[in-house]
Amino acid sequence: MTRALCALAAALALAGPGAGSAPAAPSDEDVVRQLNDDYVRAYLACDVARFRSLLADDFSGVLADGRVIDRAQFLMQAAQPPDARDLRQGRVTVRVFGDTALVASLVGYRRADGTGVRTRYSAVYVRRGPDWKIVWVQWTRVAPPQE
Repeated sequence: MTRALCALAAALALAGPGAGSAPAAPSDEDVVRQLNDDYVRAYLACDVARFRSLLADDFSGVLADGRVIDRAQFLMQAAQPPDARDLRQGRVTVRVFGDTALVASLVGYRRADGTGVRTRYSAVYVRRGPDWKIVWVQWTRVAPPQE
């Protein structure tokens, strides 16, 4: 019996800490990063249902042309196919401050006519109960480099 217990103890020690335990819950940063990926996929797929689950009821945003839109206007716009081909997202920065998170990235794409566009976007997520919701986004067009 003692030999069996020693063998079991040795096996557990070799397995390392946390062996057999549940995986660690994702960090807030990981959760928000995944939601940001969902946001980009929803944009490309015109997935209004996914946007409904991502956006807070009091959501608002600023478009690259300076117009301010609310949740209803955003959802109407999200239903329209985007004029974005070959969308590339640059390094995504996520900073979590308690129940608030800021997301920022540089996005590049081509329009159907071949025109290249670069846009910076920022989003503010707020934890509401167990869920993170987007309360604010802002897109800023990036001017082409001067030659």
